[in-house]
Amino acid sequence: MINKFTTNNSNPQPSPELWAGPDHLDSWKEIASYLRREIRTVQLWEKKEGLPIHRHFHKQLGSVYALRSELECWKRQVSRTSSSQETESGDLSKRVENRVTIGVPPLTDITASPQSRQLCDSILAKTVTALEQLNPAQLHIVSLTSPPQSEPTDPANTSSGETVDYLLKWRIGDNDGGLRVDASLVLSNSGAVAWSHTYHCQPNDLEEIPDYIPEQIAQCLWLKVCSSPKLRTAAGRSEKTGARESYLRGRYFWNQRNEEGLRKAIHCFESAIQEDPQFALPYSGLADSLNLLSFYEIVSPSEAMPSARSAALKAIELDPNLAEAHASLADVLLHFDRDWQAADHEYRRSIECNPDYALGYHWYANLLTARGQHEAAHISIMHALEIDPVSIITLVWAGVTSHLAHQFDEAIKHYQSALELDPHFIWAHMYMALALEQTGNFKGALREFETTIQLAGGSNCVKAMKAHAHAAAGDESSAREILNGLKRTRSRKCMPSYDIAATYVALGESNQAVEWLNRACGERNMKLFTLTQDPRFDPLRQSPEFMQIVEHVGLPQSSPTRG
Repeated sequence: MINKFTTNNSNPQPSPELWAGPDHLDSWKEIASYLRREIRTVQLWEKKEGLPIHRHFHKQLGSVYALRSELECWKRQVSRTSSSQETESGDLSKRVENRVTIGVPPLTDITASPQSRQLCDSILAKTVTALEQLNPAQLHIVSLTSPPQSEPTDPANTSSGETVDYLLKWRIGDNDGGLRVDASLVLSNSGAVAWSHTYHCQPNDLEEIPDYIPEQIAQCLWLKVCSSPKLRTAAGRSEKTGARESYLRGRYFWNQRNEEGLRKAIHCFESAIQEDPQFALPYSGLADSLNLLSFYEIVSPSEAMPSARSAALKAIELDPNLAEAHASLADVLLHFDRDWQAADHEYRRSIECNPDYALGYHWYANLLTARGQHEAAHISIMHALEIDPVSIITLVWAGVTSHLAHQFDEAIKHYQSALELDPHFIWAHMYMALALEQTGNFKGALREFETTIQLAGGSNCVKAMKAHAHAAAGDESSAREILNGLKRTRSRKCMPSYDIAATYVALGESNQAVEWLNRACGERNMKLFTLTQDPRFDPLRQSPEFMQIVEHVGLPQSSPTRG
């Protein structure tokens, strides 16, 4: 079953309109003045002590703001901890307590039928269980026996006197024979909304929502409240200067995201390893380079990914708390091994090791998207942009995350922001073409595909995507001409089996599409993680053969309906 749940636009970042007024502090200067500290001290507290700071994004730029209510909650957390270690600024005598308490009251404002109410009791119980299993060291869940007071308290307390930092509130109601569930996370002392989302469940999906909704909510809440910046434990060793310089050069080339840059990066990482074999970071860089060579279909996954796994495991062996290493291993587990549970564990481990590592959130968004958890994926990719708001590839992938949620106009805005930073960035043009095609702008899409091919010096996968655009536009002859050319090509690079399959879908040849998808599975094509979300495969979703492939890949069969 596909397209089961309709999700409304949510509020992953509380809107400025909602928080306008006396609770709102609109700059570093105002925040510092409120806390009676220097701006530099407050900025250190954000990095080292988890001071709750939010950011607005205006294209590629951003501005900060904070809430007095959240700052007061943070100060209480500081005062509750028993640690005596001082911060770098020397102004705080105690460390921030990492554990966050969320109170879960019973369902309120119920207008649903008795059957739906029973269903929602099951949703509530499974949500509590899912939250409790996420990370007991970081997250404490308290089931409240009565609804919260209409007016917030300061602080909120349970019947046992335990302080609650947040409340997870619910409203449910019948909706055209189905069910509407409104969930929101609010600060207990002010009632300010930190996160909210609405789920519209269709009548034939009611049996499955007790598992679907709790998983969605748990992922979103973990990202919102358990992954704020905190002090990272040092590895306890000093690497050789030459090795560090080689590593940094490698990351520079790696960020260029093209074949020449990736091969230069591999050379730099290998040089760093030769200079200092106990330096963990170059092993992670080597794994990431091999990963991208496979993802961009330059080298076959079977050739590159076993070495990528070995490099990532070596990095973890040398530094078990290295965020980069866990993210590297997670990407191997996601794209090559298709071990979704192990990949999830490693992505979370990466974020826990260093919540300031943007790539951990960036790549975690891929897994969340593959599962159809688009709201959590959006939160994750926006965390990455908060950390590095001018990362071109992260801006592009914010667009991809929106694209796979079928929010094409939003995706185009992200691609435009990336192209403002670098008008020649290959992947921004390529994904822009895919989004324009989905909006019906075939002329613009074909123009962007041609630009991408020129910038890439020829690319088989982009040619296959361009063939899909021709087919979708009704130009069957051009599409077949490109496909025939690809089949005749004897290139050292991989055959773009996944994108060829998509083109056959557009041509209405489902048997050929299934054949090429099976070939992509045999090749372990690394794009397969998008299979259940890629809009190009929407016409094929009800096919039993397609469902068999999805099951073989290990992806969930169901996904939210996009509004």
